[in-house]
Amino acid sequence: MGAPVRPLLALAAAALLWAGCSGARSFVKKGIKLDEAGLYAEAADMYLQALQRDQRNVEAKIGLKKAGQSLLNDKLGAFFREVNGSGDLAKAVDTYLDAKAYADRANRLGVVLEIPDHQQREFERVKGEHLVALYTQGQGQLERQEFQAAEATFARIAKLEPGYKDASSLQSIAYMEPLYRAARTDLEAGRYRRAHEALSRVLEKDPAYKDAAALRAEALTKGQYSIAVLPFASSSKRTDLAARLQARTVSGITGSGDPFLKVVDRENLDRILEEQRLGLSGVVDQATAVQVGNLIGAKAVLMGDLISYREEAGKPRSSTKKGFEAYSVRQKVPETGESVLVTKYKPVEYTEHLQQNQVTASFSYRLVSLETGEVLVSNVVDVSEQDQAYYANYTGNRDALLPSLNGVLDPSDRARRDLRALLNAPRQVKPVTTLVDDAMRKAGDRIAGEVVGHLAQKLP
Repeated sequence: MGAPVRPLLALAAAALLWAGCSGARSFVKKGIKLDEAGLYAEAADMYLQALQRDQRNVEAKIGLKKAGQSLLNDKLGAFFREVNGSGDLAKAVDTYLDAKAYADRANRLGVVLEIPDHQQREFERVKGEHLVALYTQGQGQLERQEFQAAEATFARIAKLEPGYKDASSLQSIAYMEPLYRAARTDLEAGRYRRAHEALSRVLEKDPAYKDAAALRAEALTKGQYSIAVLPFASSSKRTDLAARLQARTVSGITGSGDPFLKVVDRENLDRILEEQRLGLSGVVDQATAVQVGNLIGAKAVLMGDLISYREEAGKPRSSTKKGFEAYSVRQKVPETGESVLVTKYKPVEYTEHLQQNQVTASFSYRLVSLETGEVLVSNVVDVSEQDQAYYANYTGNRDALLPSLNGVLDPSDRARRDLRALLNAPRQVKPVTTLVDDAMRKAGDRIAGEVVGHLAQKLP
């Protein structure tokens, strides 16, 4: 069965090659006609397209060598006129670079177009003068604090000649200095998050730029918002679930990536609670929460409560279903005596199994400000996780099993697909312990997301 594959691949490759060669010849013919009409620029484009399809096309190479060289000469002539006419060094440099790019493109396709040595020397001279002018211009823009314009000027220098003097450093300064100055203004105005973001961009460019590192640390220290996550309470007997939800919430907050949010160390919190003899029953009310928060230097306290919890470990249920199994028998056709295979159907039984596990829980939480005593954000979070195993078993020939409807064979494609899906469905249902983990993760992530989102908008 696998033997013909290689010849087929070779045939397909040959077909693609023939199509490419055929397309190349078409572009060559167009190029020749344009060349004869004196339209060598258009002809050169046709030859280029032909070589892009087939770099072995000799006619296209010959045509591009002639027409392309004429087009390149025109481009170099424009460069000469810019130098000796308008004197616009920037435009002259760009014109030459366009000509050079065209020659390089042809060279990649196997056709060498000539740029005279004197033209190359003239370009280097003009580029040198242009770089000096650009460098002087950029320095003046920096002195006038025209940072955006200076950055663009030094970026052009870097593109024309990487490593030119200290242009790269000056380009970095033109980028960093306005960010640095804006950050200082934001820091003085108490906009700590904005200052931190701007200084982070500066430090990504240059970790040693002025005192940016110290200023960023200052912005973080002054703007950081500490949260004490008090032990979550539980209205049910499942106090372990409250603790798991608290741990997941803390993990979600600390993992948010927001440097301005800090969760008070759990060991420190437990120590202070013990020293002040504040047990779980004493920290669930708002007044005591403020007292504890002040003791540990937090700006807000987060409290949570497991309101309700229910788990249902469903018992496996089975039911017997009617179906048909197809089989073949050989019979003779009376008229001809010929032996043929005939499909028949015998009634059979198969078993459907169903088991469903479910966990539902409801939590409330509130984030209380220790500066104002107000509830910053609160909500009730309902979560539900469930899983089921619904499948069919048949001890006979599974591939021949067919569904029934009202005691007769069901011929519909949908019924057959549904039965096939049941026969191939998973046999295992997620245990309740796994569903509990999923529910705690979902609830904790949601609480953390709402708290982080609220504070990100609130903090300056």
